[in-house]
Amino acid sequence: MTHTLHRRGTIKELKQDYVILAMFAAGFNDNYNDSRQKLIRIGEIMNEHNPVNIMSERGWSVSATITATYDDIESVKKLILKLKKEDLGISIVVSGLISEIKRLLKEVGLDIHTVHFSLTPKGSLTFGRNELLPEEKILEITTMCGHHTVSPQSITHFVELVQQGKLTVEKAAKKLAKPCVCGIFNTSRAIKLLNSLLKE
Repeated sequence: MTHTLHRRGTIKELKQDYVILAMFAAGFNDNYNDSRQKLIRIGEIMNEHNPVNIMSERGWSVSATITATYDDIESVKKLILKLKKEDLGISIVVSGLISEIKRLLKEVGLDIHTVHFSLTPKGSLTFGRNELLPEEKILEITTMCGHHTVSPQSITHFVELVQQGKLTVEKAAKKLAKPCVCGIFNTSRAIKLLNSLLKE
């Protein structure tokens, strides 16, 4: 799930940012009717474990994937235990700090199958003309949507609306999450980051 690899932030912040994805495997378990019912069940289980964001229910029945975002490792642990127990035969991907995920999987008796890392050049998080990038706190928000549907301009706009008293920080976070149809935008973390921007 490469669109969740490039989230930015401190270790402390990223300990409150986990994305779970369930996905059909082409040619293996992609029988539409059977797999769709299993994916819908996974979506129900995800929804039972306090996600801060989740792909819309409409997406559960038309997509080969479903995603949800969590802000605490204990919710993720309970979710993984439930998915392990139900053993629906659909691939599950957990994105977040590898140290936390390795510990979690060891506790629930599972092994890591594959690991993807976001590698960066020495001393920088990105290649190219870094001077054109917005400030780090804004990047920490935009990178929570791997398809870049949350723009730096929309963040600045909502910060201004909050400063003018026209919007609460919580509503601003929800509005920022809306274009991210995958459900991987962490609204809980966005609230903290927006509050940080408001103090500048």
